[in-house]
Amino acid sequence: MRARGDGDFRGASESLAEENEKENFMDSTAAKQFLISRVVEQAALEHLPLSEMENKMLRFTEAHPSLPDIYEVNAEFERDYDSDDYEAKITGLLRRSRERDRKESAVQALQWDDSVEALKAEDHYLLVMVYRAFSEYRKSLLPTHRLRDYAIYIAIGIGVVAVVIGIAVLSH
Repeated sequence: MRARGDGDFRGASESLAEENEKENFMDSTAAKQFLISRVVEQAALEHLPLSEMENKMLRFTEAHPSLPDIYEVNAEFERDYDSDDYEAKITGLLRRSRERDRKESAVQALQWDDSVEALKAEDHYLLVMVYRAFSEYRKSLLPTHRLRDYAIYIAIGIGVVAVVIGIAVLSH
């Protein structure tokens, strides 16, 4: 998927109505590129340039290396950068960019939600900062099965305790 002149990363033939009918119409590559483009553009607007290292770290993921040297970049980043400062910088850029996009373009406002939806099943460093920037995405970023898993663990624990008690009662 390539960006059209208006910054839209959706297919050229898709209408908003068609897009809204689809559950997830942005692939993870396009979604990540959209978010990165928003950060980079906001940084330029604010005259707060990103270093080459900071720009590369926007692409970091352990699951699908996007750059041939991403592991070396990550090692250098961890050695030479303060990740808290970097995350705060990117978080602020994300917030201000989304605020600006929501005022300027309904299409780009929708693309924010679509991009997070497309990325949430994967492990991207960028999502750490998206999560920090936008608390409303917290629920969508966390696995939906977490509550179910806790309930299963509790049920297993109760079952084990019941079996132990049953054995103790029967053996006396």
